[in-house]
Amino acid sequence: MDLITIEGTIENIVFSNADNGYTVCRISTPTDLITAVGVMPYIAVGECILVNGTWENHNSYGRQLRIQYYEKQLPKDVGAIYKYLSSGAIKGIGKITAERIVDTYGINAFDVIENNPDWLTSIKGITPKKAQGINDSYMSQYGLRSIMVFCGSYFGPSLSVKIYKKYGLESIGVVKLNPYILSDTINGISFRKADEVAKSLGFEHNSKERMIAGIKNTLMTAAYQNGHCFLPYDKLISTASTLLKVEPQEITEVVNYMLDMQALIAIEVNDEKAIYLPMFAEAERYIAKKLLAISENAPEYKLKNVENEIKYLEKEYNFEYASEQEEAILSAVSNSLTIVTGGPGTGKTTVIKAIISIFQRLSIPFHLAAPTGRAAKRMSEASGCEAATIHRLLEMKYGDEMEPEFGRNESMPLECGALIVDEMSMVDTMLMYSMLRAIKVGTLLVLIGDIDQLPPVGAGQVLRDMIKSNSFSVISLTKIFRQAEESLIVKNAHAINHGEMPVVDDKTRDFFFLERSNNEETQELIIDLVSRRLPQTYKMNNIDDLQVLSPTRKGILGTTELNKRLQDRLNPYNSVKIEKRVGDVIFRTGDKIMQTRNNYDIPWQKSDSEGTGIFNGDIGRILSIDTIAEVMIMDFDGRIAEYDFLMLEEIEHSYAITVHKSQGSEYPFVVIPVFDAPPMLQTRNLLYTAVTRAQKMVVLVGYKESIEYMISNNRITKRYTALRRMLENTLLIEL
Repeated sequence: MDLITIEGTIENIVFSNADNGYTVCRISTPTDLITAVGVMPYIAVGECILVNGTWENHNSYGRQLRIQYYEKQLPKDVGAIYKYLSSGAIKGIGKITAERIVDTYGINAFDVIENNPDWLTSIKGITPKKAQGINDSYMSQYGLRSIMVFCGSYFGPSLSVKIYKKYGLESIGVVKLNPYILSDTINGISFRKADEVAKSLGFEHNSKERMIAGIKNTLMTAAYQNGHCFLPYDKLISTASTLLKVEPQEITEVVNYMLDMQALIAIEVNDEKAIYLPMFAEAERYIAKKLLAISENAPEYKLKNVENEIKYLEKEYNFEYASEQEEAILSAVSNSLTIVTGGPGTGKTTVIKAIISIFQRLSIPFHLAAPTGRAAKRMSEASGCEAATIHRLLEMKYGDEMEPEFGRNESMPLECGALIVDEMSMVDTMLMYSMLRAIKVGTLLVLIGDIDQLPPVGAGQVLRDMIKSNSFSVISLTKIFRQAEESLIVKNAHAINHGEMPVVDDKTRDFFFLERSNNEETQELIIDLVSRRLPQTYKMNNIDDLQVLSPTRKGILGTTELNKRLQDRLNPYNSVKIEKRVGDVIFRTGDKIMQTRNNYDIPWQKSDSEGTGIFNGDIGRILSIDTIAEVMIMDFDGRIAEYDFLMLEEIEHSYAITVHKSQGSEYPFVVIPVFDAPPMLQTRNLLYTAVTRAQKMVVLVGYKESIEYMISNNRITKRYTALRRMLENTLLIEL
């Protein structure tokens, strides 16, 4: 569509979101009164405004102008100046004061306010302090105008608002001095984008600012895409050199400079120099030091005759614990720190319930926690006690730049005698660091997990490093109990974990394989299974009860393509359903979606309660879409929440999700495509993790040779962490 330019006066503001600047307003032009929608922060009734946008027709609200760019214009005549000043847009000026200013200075009113505010003191009711306040208010608004003009050409209005909120009237100077700082401080501005801006501003290809930012970006990418807490010195040099297309010698000089300035931290690990961003070095050192302190100090609650408590439970429930379960229970309620690990059907839940029962009988206050909302919900249902996400337990909130801030820490620790954490394989370095900061030495700490599942999405491999260090009491549950043994899902999960081919040809059981010869046939069968065959055969809801798990986002069998096909089949377009396009993705009323990050600030309501917080991994449905107010109403298991359109980066379709995203969750029916993929996505632990997400049935679809390859590929992707070495050698903690 052609871009339209219109100049007019703001007659009224229908809706305005102070956080992101999204506004619906009506603009009066010499010939018309139009409705404009878009990001227009800090506009006020009476202001003159120049807008660029495109016309669109809304089903409910009619013709409106979708704003791409806007710029405030100073009113040009006395009447317009008075209308603007009397609107309340400038703090300190009401209708009477506006009239006096216009009567005194006429069309020069703005020039006086901006350049000679002390002249305003000649007007009745304006003191020197008030005159300065009027000047400050005016300058902040028209400073924003110049900032929006300058930044808008690089970042667009939404990010420009974020820059202004962070740096105020200094925004233009900050960007011109060092645009790379924005990739560190503004959520949504990548190093690549900052690099484009810097190039347009004349920064040299090998400027120190660019190389510093590129080196930081290299380490951040290694952390959040590959799980590394550090990079070896030589690997950092070569990787940053490739990214920046700068000679290694120049990168080496800047890395050494950053080490001297303590912008980077070096630690000798296994005879190589490990280069950290400071936050990861601090986190690994703190984790090691705190874990050792907890394990080496007696718990606050000293328990006696624990064996008698176990015997009491066995008598109470007419149940005999296996020897390894009894060992796990005994260790958990006696030692300061215990790790319990085991696969499906080995009785981890039984152990947790026994530990809880003993804590309750002995009046020991405790908390239950898990890394994700779905994992916490499962823990609550299995134990009969309330479990929280680790983030909620730590009272996390998002700061101004959407960075997590925790209310619980050393100065306000958790008030409990014991803490039980489930799904520990998912806990990354930074989350473990935050959790340990809130735990007092003397607290009984019980960590439960399955070491054979995928490592955390974030940096580190905390559970694996702890176990491999041999520094703590570790009990491995290996016995599969009779009830679980009846499930082919459990049997096959353990077979996969032991490197054995699962039983895949018994279609009367809860685990079977359907072979296809190519990816296209595999995709077609998955679509048919989900949309028709499985729902008809098993009388279940194909959206709520069935989950497709893929190893990857990419390709014809990746989640992106599968979600498009499944959306078309399960929730097709019709004229009644409203849609919102975000890039190549169309969100539609009725869609199945997933929250992809913990957001504790989203308010929700249920029929009988209300609260805040939608969590990473929570799956829901889109109830309605309002394209005028730019909001969606979501339903997450009965929790009704409102999302504005700028929050849509936090959700994605979830007809199909990656195996990594499924960690900590369970689904009644699981369909898994198995196909040729990069070796790093065809691993034993990925298949094992996918299979263990199912409660009632697993269906594998694709190539038998891919199943065989995945089982044989026991590759554990190397992660650069030093936690294990720090636990083994405390000198590394103190350096």
